[in-house]
Amino acid sequence: MPTPIAQMLPQIVSLNVESEPFSFFAQGTQILGWWDVVKATSLYPTQVAHIDQSYRLIVTLNDQNGTFDYQDHSAETEARAGFTEDGFGFGAERSWSSGKMIKKKWHFEFGGVNRSSTGDGDDKVGFQPVVYSFETSRIKTPLFTWLESHGWRHGSALGALFAR
Repeated sequence: MPTPIAQMLPQIVSLNVESEPFSFFAQGTQILGWWDVVKATSLYPTQVAHIDQSYRLIVTLNDQNGTFDYQDHSAETEARAGFTEDGFGFGAERSWSSGKMIKKKWHFEFGGVNRSSTGDGDDKVGFQPVVYSFETSRIKTPLFTWLESHGWRHGSALGALFAR
């Protein structure tokens, strides 16, 4: 028998660990995982580059059968502007996805003055490279393990497959 929602959800804040760049909170019968992966702007002698990536995990609890299901939501924007041999150029790309996903990413950018926030709470300005990594299992594993320890189980085989 799973822990009742009303008793379990106030405890979700126990998963908010200062050393992790994401946080969880409860809203109704849902748990929301929130991760602002990176926001960075790099200034080079002839161009400027910007990247912004965020991830949301929405878990819906079904107290009728003691199961949970989830949706992943990811959004990323990359933009560059600067001088080229032909004049001035600008390019931007925005991508987003929603559903069940397993995602891993590693990014490294260097060579200019950078202002970045990589989810660790510290804004950095300087010549140090912008380095960050993102993996969906990093946010899913602690939450799903916590739910399972409270007697909740995945509502679908597909959900369990993409869970970690």
